[in-house]
Amino acid sequence: MDRAISWNEATFVVAVCWAVSGLGYTASAALDEPQLSVAPLIGLGLVQWFWARHRSWPAAVAAGPAGAVVLFALVDVLRPKLGRYVADALSAGAAGAAGAAATVSVAVLTLVGRGRGRLHDAAR
Repeated sequence: MDRAISWNEATFVVAVCWAVSGLGYTASAALDEPQLSVAPLIGLGLVQWFWARHRSWPAAVAAGPAGAVVLFALVDVLRPKLGRYVADALSAGAAGAAGAAATVSVAVLTLVGRGRGRLHDAAR
């Protein structure tokens, strides 16, 4: 279970997260419910993927907070300070922010997991 994540798998997972983010934004716009967020859905999907395939706890401890910081920064800190059009493009209904947070989280999980794997291989 504690195996390195390939870059192809990481890219696929990020693409799926962005697709869910885009579909979630489209659905919330169609329902005229901009307060609906897809972040919990994406987060649960990432946790399930991690639990089923890559239980590297040090990588998870690094990836979880990294994604949360990006999500918080894009939604709560930067959006009010940016112009309306830039903010909407960056975090439309928080869907873009959720996709960006997932991207950072998967990248950190992959980098830390691969780095940790190299350390274990060097120790052998």
